[in-house]
Amino acid sequence: MKIPRVALSIRAQLLLVLTVFLALPWLGVEYVRELERVLRDAQERTLAGTAQAVATALHNRTRLFATPPDPIASFARERAEERSPSGVSLPPSASPEIAQIIEGLSRTTARIWVIDRSGTVLARAGSLLSETNGATASDSTWAKVSGATIGRLYKIVLEQPVEDFSDDAATQGAPRGRDVEGALAGILTTDRRPTSDGKATIVSAAHPVWVGDEVRGVVIVEETGNAVLAQRNRAFERLFNIVLAVLLVGSLALTAYATWLSARIRRLRDDAERAIDDDGRVRAPLASSGAGDEIGDLSRSFGSVLARLSEYASYQEKMASRLSHELRTPIAVVRSSLDNLKASALPAEARVYMARAQEGLTRLTQILTRMTEAARLEQSLSDVERVRFDLVPVVTGCVEGFCLAYPAARIAYSPPSGALLVDGSPDLIAQMLDKLVANAVEFAQGRPIDIVLSGDAQAACIAVGNEGPPLPEGMQGRLFESMVSVRADGARDAPHLGLGLYIVRVVAQFHGGEASAANKPDGSGVIVTVTLPLAR
Repeated sequence: MKIPRVALSIRAQLLLVLTVFLALPWLGVEYVRELERVLRDAQERTLAGTAQAVATALHNRTRLFATPPDPIASFARERAEERSPSGVSLPPSASPEIAQIIEGLSRTTARIWVIDRSGTVLARAGSLLSETNGATASDSTWAKVSGATIGRLYKIVLEQPVEDFSDDAATQGAPRGRDVEGALAGILTTDRRPTSDGKATIVSAAHPVWVGDEVRGVVIVEETGNAVLAQRNRAFERLFNIVLAVLLVGSLALTAYATWLSARIRRLRDDAERAIDDDGRVRAPLASSGAGDEIGDLSRSFGSVLARLSEYASYQEKMASRLSHELRTPIAVVRSSLDNLKASALPAEARVYMARAQEGLTRLTQILTRMTEAARLEQSLSDVERVRFDLVPVVTGCVEGFCLAYPAARIAYSPPSGALLVDGSPDLIAQMLDKLVANAVEFAQGRPIDIVLSGDAQAACIAVGNEGPPLPEGMQGRLFESMVSVRADGARDAPHLGLGLYIVRVVAQFHGGEASAANKPDGSGVIVTVTLPLAR
């Protein structure tokens, strides 16, 4: 099974290579995930350090965890009401001294609890709500513009920190969780839990408070994950802004480079096509590039190859005339020798061989004449003087001559009613018609030959049709090339080099026209058509 080839331009191929860089966003996502994990670990360690610092200040202070008498309890209640950020009164056993200790260690985004073994809250300080939110005055203009455009997309994709969450632990007594249970067992424990409304995550660290060898209380430090989310989102946005900028600049640069590269290759292709005409001849040398890259080297190689081809083509074109010139002298010697022998008394048997030699010499002379005919015609075209003439009398006169030259041929001619003026040479038109009719007569073999001259407002058309064998498949386009013939070898009574229709094409192109050949619709023969533009 043949695999179909997919045609891709160099620009498309380079852009396809650029898709490799699409791995950058994936790498960015993995980097941000790792950064978030590191930030979470750092947050837990920070909370654990704060809990340990508060617990250290409370270790082995038995008095702070004893149940106070009623007057002191009343005072504690008043102090607790002042310090409770949520306005909820703390229990009667709250310790104002512990409250003073943790007040100095609390932070604006952290909440510190101190409870005893029974879960009674002894003190609480701080808040989980952030005092500032949104863009600050220090944000750059680019950050503000990015936040107003692509930042909106980031807000849809990324989880955003929320400050309007609800936490039941602030109103329903002391927190209870895995961290508190671990601390009561004497182990520093960290934990994560969602808020009661599920809008935020609370990270906590619980450290035991020792009095002697006994755990008498627990210090709990809590903080939301909003800070980590905010830092993760900022890192994600900055990283992806850079990645998008790199991809955009890289795509534009690669597209520009691919366009420039493709333009150079197309220029090289166009120069190569202009350097060679439809006949395969080198018309002009290739303009070699002075660039030092591979395309420049290819251009210089093409120029060198075309130069060598031009020299070889020139040698081939001149070879026919040189060969004809070199052979004419020995042919003249052979002819004079045969003439002398003919005048001598020879036996009848010898005269038969002499006649065969004379016939071969005649054929050889015809071959040399036809070899040089096309070359001489091409060389003489540059010196032909163009005149405006009526095509009708020229063709009519030629057809009358053909009827006399080929009396056995059945030639029918259809002229137009008016004049057809063209710019060119009547002699070349007559030479072209001679090749067309001679070709038709040879293939018709006594069958009808139709010559039709017609025209319209733009061009004149000469059509010569003959009955006979049709053109082989694929030969319609090659019939007018040099040294191409469709005659069978055994059917050749005269030497043919495939130059007759080639001369027809050369003359047609000289007049700005074209020649074509096609089989008749019924397959009974061939029609050769020459189209010539009319004079303006």
